Amino acid sequence: MEEFVIGSLVIGKVEAIRPYAVFMSFSDGRNGLLHISEISDAYIRDIEKFASVGDEIKVKIIDIDPNNGFLRVSLKQVPEEEAFSTHQNNRRDKVDATSDEFKTLAEKLPNWIEEAYQKAKEDENND
Repeated sequence: MEEFVIGSLVIGKVEAIRPYAVFMSFSDGRNGLLHISEISDAYIRDIEKFASVGDEIKVKIIDIDPNNGFLRVSLKQVPEEEAFSTHQNNRRDKVDATSDEFKTLAEKLPNWIEEAYQKAKEDENND
């Protein structure tokens, strides 16, 4: 039987999804919340890429409300070798930080200036 204490890894069932969180239920009758910030360190554009209603997901308990037993859980704190999910897209995608989308402003600015300069030249030639 799973132990429901802070730091434990437990399997929960997805009951509802909102743009900011996944609401879950657990085998001991408790309910909990997996906030979008606890899914991944990367930006999450679509929370349903990680969970759908009815999925079972292994999460780590990070807080327990002493008044009602409500669990706050984390997916990103589950070690990769312990990961479990019945979600069809359960690859736990990592963001490719080398892609152009994640370059710093200092790295992108010279390209933007060059593109603007070229566009201005083209516009001038078209007049």
